[in-house]
Amino acid sequence: MKKVVAVLAVLLIAGVVLTGCSVKALKESDVSFADGMVENVLVAETERNYDMWAKDMDETMLKAIPKDKFELLIIDPIRGKIGEYVAGSKKFSAAVESKGSTTVQYVAKFTNEEQVKVTISFNDVGGQKKIAGEWCDSQKLRGK
Repeated sequence: MKKVVAVLAVLLIAGVVLTGCSVKALKESDVSFADGMVENVLVAETERNYDMWAKDMDETMLKAIPKDKFELLIIDPIRGKIGEYVAGSKKFSAAVESKGSTTVQYVAKFTNEEQVKVTISFNDVGGQKKIAGEWCDSQKLRGK
Protein backbone atom coordinates (compact mmCIF):
# COMPACT_ATOMS: atom_id res chain seq x y z
CA MET A 1 0.00 0.00 0.00
CA LYS A 2 2.90 2.37 0.77
CA LYS A 3 4.27 1.83 -2.75
CA VAL A 4 0.87 2.64 -4.24
CA VAL A 5 0.72 5.89 -2.28
CA ALA A 6 4.31 6.72 -3.25
CA VAL A 7 3.68 6.11 -6.96
CA LEU A 8 0.46 8.12 -6.90
CA ALA A 9 2.20 10.94 -5.03
CA VAL A 10 5.00 11.08 -7.62
CA LEU A 11 2.50 11.12 -10.47
CA LEU A 12 0.43 13.83 -8.77
CA ILE A 13 3.50 16.00 -8.12
CA ALA A 14 4.58 15.53 -11.74
CA GLY A 15 1.12 16.60 -12.85
CA VAL A 16 1.24 19.72 -10.69
CA VAL A 17 4.70 20.65 -11.94
CA LEU A 18 3.68 20.07 -15.55
CA THR A 19 0.53 22.17 -15.27
CA GLY A 20 2.41 25.21 -13.90
CA CYS A 21 0.74 28.62 -13.80
CA SER A 22 -0.55 29.33 -17.29
CA VAL A 23 -3.52 27.08 -17.94
CA LYS A 24 -5.73 27.16 -21.03
CA ALA A 25 -9.21 25.64 -20.89
CA LEU A 26 -10.00 23.35 -23.81
CA LYS A 27 -13.22 22.13 -25.41
CA GLU A 28 -14.03 18.47 -25.94
CA SER A 29 -13.32 18.86 -29.67
CA ASP A 30 -9.80 20.10 -28.81
CA VAL A 31 -8.99 16.81 -27.09
CA SER A 32 -10.79 14.35 -29.38
CA PHE A 33 -7.56 12.27 -29.46
CA ALA A 34 -8.09 11.40 -25.78
CA ASP A 35 -11.43 9.62 -25.99
CA GLY A 36 -10.25 6.35 -27.54
CA MET A 37 -7.04 6.27 -25.53
CA VAL A 38 -8.87 6.73 -22.23
CA GLU A 39 -11.48 4.12 -23.13
CA ASN A 40 -8.66 1.71 -24.01
CA VAL A 41 -6.94 2.29 -20.65
CA LEU A 42 -10.12 1.76 -18.64
CA VAL A 43 -11.12 -1.37 -20.57
CA ALA A 44 -7.56 -2.74 -20.32
CA GLU A 45 -7.70 -2.33 -16.55
CA THR A 46 -11.03 -4.15 -16.43
CA GLU A 47 -9.57 -6.95 -18.53
CA ARG A 48 -6.31 -6.85 -16.53
CA ASN A 49 -4.46 -6.60 -19.82
CA TYR A 50 -1.13 -4.85 -19.25
CA ASP A 51 -0.06 -4.85 -22.91
CA MET A 52 -3.32 -3.18 -23.94
CA TRP A 53 -2.97 -0.68 -21.05
CA ALA A 54 0.69 0.10 -21.82
CA LYS A 55 0.33 0.83 -25.55
CA ASP A 56 -0.41 4.57 -25.07
CA MET A 57 1.74 5.19 -21.97
CA ASP A 58 4.88 7.30 -21.96
CA GLU A 59 8.20 5.92 -20.71
CA THR A 60 7.76 7.43 -17.24
CA MET A 61 4.44 5.62 -16.74
CA LEU A 62 5.88 2.35 -18.04
CA LYS A 63 8.79 2.61 -15.61
CA ALA A 64 6.52 3.56 -12.70
CA ILE A 65 4.08 0.70 -13.42
CA PRO A 66 5.98 -2.35 -14.73
CA LYS A 67 4.03 -5.39 -15.87
CA ASP A 68 4.76 -7.36 -12.70
CA LYS A 69 3.34 -4.53 -10.53
CA PHE A 70 0.32 -3.65 -12.71
CA GLU A 71 -2.33 -5.40 -10.63
CA LEU A 72 -0.76 -4.39 -7.30
CA LEU A 73 -0.42 -0.70 -8.17
CA ILE A 74 -3.35 -0.06 -10.53
CA ILE A 75 -5.98 -2.77 -10.27
CA ASP A 76 -6.13 -3.83 -6.61
CA PRO A 77 -6.32 -0.45 -4.85
CA ILE A 78 -8.89 1.03 -7.22
CA ARG A 79 -11.01 -1.84 -8.50
CA GLY A 80 -11.19 -3.35 -5.03
CA LYS A 81 -13.18 -0.30 -3.93
CA ILE A 82 -15.15 0.92 -6.94
CA GLY A 83 -15.46 -2.23 -9.03
CA GLU A 84 -15.00 -2.50 -12.77
CA TYR A 85 -15.37 0.24 -15.36
CA VAL A 86 -18.68 0.11 -17.25
CA ALA A 87 -17.46 0.22 -20.85
CA GLY A 88 -18.62 3.25 -22.82
CA SER A 89 -19.94 5.09 -19.75
CA LYS A 90 -17.38 7.88 -19.49
CA LYS A 91 -18.52 11.43 -20.22
CA PHE A 92 -16.23 14.37 -20.93
CA SER A 93 -16.05 16.81 -18.03
CA ALA A 94 -13.17 19.25 -18.64
CA ALA A 95 -9.75 19.70 -20.21
CA VAL A 96 -6.83 22.07 -19.77
CA GLU A 97 -3.48 22.62 -21.43
CA SER A 98 -0.36 23.98 -19.83
CA LYS A 99 3.26 23.97 -20.94
CA GLY A 100 2.80 21.17 -23.46
CA SER A 101 0.80 18.93 -21.14
CA THR A 102 -2.91 18.28 -21.66
CA THR A 103 -5.12 17.05 -18.82
CA VAL A 104 -8.55 15.62 -19.58
CA GLN A 105 -11.24 14.74 -17.04
CA TYR A 106 -14.17 12.39 -17.44
CA VAL A 107 -16.91 11.16 -15.15
CA ALA A 108 -17.39 7.41 -15.50
CA LYS A 109 -19.51 4.63 -14.06
CA PHE A 110 -18.00 1.67 -12.29
CA THR A 111 -19.88 -1.38 -11.04
CA ASN A 112 -19.71 -0.26 -7.39
CA GLU A 113 -19.85 3.51 -7.89
CA GLU A 114 -21.78 5.69 -10.31
CA GLN A 115 -19.67 8.88 -10.25
CA VAL A 116 -15.92 8.37 -10.59
CA LYS A 117 -13.75 11.23 -11.79
CA VAL A 118 -11.09 9.90 -14.17
CA THR A 119 -8.23 12.28 -14.94
CA ILE A 120 -5.64 11.49 -17.59
CA SER A 121 -2.69 13.70 -18.51
CA PHE A 122 -0.98 13.58 -21.90
CA ASN A 123 2.39 14.75 -23.17
CA ASP A 124 3.69 15.05 -26.71
CA VAL A 125 6.35 12.42 -27.35
CA GLY A 126 7.88 12.50 -30.80
CA GLY A 127 4.78 14.14 -32.28
CA GLN A 128 2.40 11.66 -30.65
CA LYS A 129 0.20 12.04 -27.59
CA LYS A 130 1.21 9.67 -24.79
CA ILE A 131 -0.40 9.17 -21.39
CA ALA A 132 1.79 10.65 -18.66
CA GLY A 133 -0.54 10.25 -15.66
CA GLU A 134 -3.76 8.60 -14.55
CA TRP A 135 -5.91 9.32 -11.48
CA CYS A 136 -9.31 8.24 -10.25
CA ASP A 137 -11.27 10.05 -7.56
CA SER A 138 -14.58 9.20 -5.90
CA GLN A 139 -16.33 9.08 -2.56
CA LYS A 140 -15.38 5.42 -2.01
CA LEU A 141 -11.76 5.96 -3.02
CA ARG A 142 -11.54 8.77 -0.47
CA GLY A 143 -13.10 6.48 2.13
CA LYS A 144 -16.35 8.42 2.47
